[in-house]
Amino acid sequence: MHEPVKVTRIAMFIDGSFFLQVNTFYKYHHHIGKSFYYSGFTDYVRHKVAQLEHSRFNLCQVIEAHWFRGRYPTSALEHRYPDSQRRLEVLTNERKMEDTLIYQGIVSHYYPLQVDPDTGETQEKSINVWFATEALGLAASKQFDVMVIIGGDGEYRHLVGKLNGMGIRVMVLGWNVNYDMETASGTRNRYIKTSQLLMDECSYPVWLDKIIDQGIEDQDRLVMNMFNY
Repeated sequence: MHEPVKVTRIAMFIDGSFFLQVNTFYKYHHHIGKSFYYSGFTDYVRHKVAQLEHSRFNLCQVIEAHWFRGRYPTSALEHRYPDSQRRLEVLTNERKMEDTLIYQGIVSHYYPLQVDPDTGETQEKSINVWFATEALGLAASKQFDVMVIIGGDGEYRHLVGKLNGMGIRVMVLGWNVNYDMETASGTRNRYIKTSQLLMDECSYPVWLDKIIDQGIEDQDRLVMNMFNY
């Protein structure tokens, strides 16, 4: 008697600000000079889950995908972008991103950024809390097998700890890169970093920056297909 085929159900939770930083790095500051292609990116995730779960690609299915990002409230936009042309560009880019999310079936979650009236600095802590509560709620109701987190904040390790206790394996896609960026005031060093504490907490830590660099060098099809050509 054949055993029933077991499908590995995957949920992807994406820290939008983190993902866009990574995307900008590859498009403008990496020698590949390309942005991510979401379908190819998802295929890579499914292949990686299949490898780590000792399963097959066709049995690893993304059943949920969620995007979380803070953004400037309307009342703060004019202060943040006093030039109307620049403000229009920012709004247009946000709309394009929303269109992409809709076409790919990704559920978007936006929360107004908290802006300090004295310094003008912003905080995204509220969206991080929403990220965690939504993930836990869906984990309890949807009962998926693997959650894939694309983000870098060490605070997510508390979420991962709870998911571990629920028997859900967590894969974190991490980056640790430094690069120089030209600005109007000169060259600035920028970095994208995923917390080591977060990587240590999860079942499947995947340092994607290293995998991508090696994959590009080897012309690995799965890695190359993650980018728009």
